[in-house]
Parts: sequence; C-alpha cells; structure tokens
Amino acid sequence: MSTTRLQEVLIAFGKGKQADIATAQVSAALWRFSKLNAALANPRLATESDADEYGKGHEFPTQTFKTSWDISGTLEKYLGAEIAAWAMAFSLGKVVKSGSAPNLTYTCTPLIPSNGDAAELPYFSFCEQIRPGAGVVLDRLAVGCAIESWQISIGSGPGRANSKISIEFVGSGKVVDSATGITMPAAQTEKLLPSASLTLSINGVDYVTNKNIVSLETGWKNNLRTDAGFFPGSGFQTAGDGSSGAIRGRLEFGNRQGNLKFVARFENGSTEYAKLKAQTTGTAVINLQYDANNSLQLTWQKISYSAVELGETDGILTVAVDCLPLYDSTNGIVSAVAACGVDGICQ
Repeated sequence: MSTTRLQEVLIAFGKGKQADIATAQVSAALWRFSKLNAALANPRLATESDADEYGKGHEFPTQTFKTSWDISGTLEKYLGAEIAAWAMAFSLGKVVKSGSAPNLTYTCTPLIPSNGDAAELPYFSFCEQIRPGAGVVLDRLAVGCAIESWQISIGSGPGRANSKISIEFVGSGKVVDSATGITMPAAQTEKLLPSASLTLSINGVDYVTNKNIVSLETGWKNNLRTDAGFFPGSGFQTAGDGSSGAIRGRLEFGNRQGNLKFVARFENGSTEYAKLKAQTTGTAVINLQYDANNSLQLTWQKISYSAVELGETDGILTVAVDCLPLYDSTNGIVSAVAACGVDGICQ
C-alpha cells in the first residue's frame, strides 16, 4: 500500500469573488498556489444526542443528530504581489481597480456600513486535492469562505522566510466532497516581495534610511460573527434535507482590529519613548516591491504608540514598539495599494 505525502496536496481558491455565499466557483474561476503550512481545511460536523430528553425511561443517549457544519483554514506563504493583492482585497472588502495589465493596481480599504457599505466580505471557494482522478485520495471544495485575518511578518537576514504572510479564513460549512469537478489550474507564477525591498516610515521616522529597523509585523482581523451565520433559513448541507446539518447563510465582520509592531535599534536621539509619553500620532507607511509593476504599500492612516520597551537583538540595544491604529476622520484607518500583473482579483 502506498503512503500519501502531504506535499502532494494541491490547493486552489477563487481569484474573483463568488456571486453569493452559496454559489460555488468552477475551475476557470480558481487560481493555484503553493503554501508553507501542512494543515488542511478540515470540515467539522457538530452533533447532538437525545441524552437530556425526557420520556426514554433513562438518562442514556439513544440517537444522535447532525446539527451544523463548520470549516476553516490557514494559508502560510512567502509574501508575493499576487497573494498580497488577493488578501488585501478579500479581507478589507472595498476594491478599486485601475490600470491595465501588466500594471494593474488594486486600492483596498475597509467596508464602512455607516457609509452604506455591506457588512459581508466577498466570498470565495477553496479547493484541496490529492491525486485527483481514479486514485483520488482527497477532493473537496469549501464554498462561501471569507477572510478572518492576515498577518505580515518582515524580518532581518537572508532568505525568503523574512517576508511572509499568514491568512486565516472561515467557510459557510458547505462542502462539495469527492466529486468537485474541479480541474486544477497551472500554478500561479509569483512575484515575491522580499524584506530587502522595504521602505518604512512610522510616526515621522524613516527607519530604513536610518538603518535601524530590525523586524516588523502588521495585520488585520475581521472577527467574523460565525455564530450569527446560523439563522432561521440559513440552509442545510444538502438542500431541502433538514437532517444533513445546518450551514451558514452569511458571514459578517464584527469589531475589526488592525495591528502594527516593530523592533528597531535604539540610539541617541531615538524618539519612541518621548512619542509614547506625548501620545504623538502620525502615519505608518510600509512598502515592499518586486519591480515597478509588482508591489504592496500599506498605510495606517493614524497611529499612536501603546507600548515601548527596551531590549536587545543579537547583543545590540533595541526598542520594541506596539502601535495602535486609529481611525482618521478624513482618511479612515488603513489603505492597501497592491500592484500586480493579474486581472480579475476580487472582481
């Protein structure tokens, strides 16, 4: 009997958005990537028993019932222009495309319901396959997925691992299993955004020109209201079959949060502690680039320092700074300008 190595898993997901949470995407709508983490997006079925019901004559369960389905997953990748554009568009929700191939730009900002925007993010389908075809080991499609969070990590030293992104997503619970009909597309050619390309200005300081930056992490969390997705009429795993278990009919974001923290060398004239005490505010602009047509620029429109702590990195005095992203009445909280040569992202 042959064993199955997890490196055999193929993943693909919607480049554009689903028509709605319940409408699965087909092969032509997907694009394929590699990933770094081994975890699969395993469907989970919640069940209940009749143990607490009266009229049986005893306290023991006699039946079980399918109640609801859940699915979630994580993508860990080296940061590239294509996955950056996709993550920003699907996680923030408001996307304006400009330019033409190979110089396309996606300007992404958060949905604001008080401005008339929806509370639901764009949905996509997520496919996992191992040896599809006659000897299939795994073939399933998660329908109606939305991004829960992403985290970008930029570090020092050589190697691709110094520029990474981790993306968490949650699905409606609807799963097409064993007969997805998906033919995997060719793997996407990626334009990596290495840490060596970083330009960085935070609260009035250019940390790259000063040669002080050591590491940086920044991210976004949607705090999706997963339980609220199960509402009267939300639907079942098998349409019309009430015994097949409920699925979500919506995934709305909750109280969203941005985060930014960095470590820099600390020297005479470093202003982090003084800005913490004064609660000085300013912008944070993070830029990574492959070439003129492939880049990511993240702008936190207004930040203040929430914690400043001295420490050391490789025996050198450093300062670790936690930033609190604030909402600016003119510019909002965050904008992401992602450039790549791929058309149709989140369209």
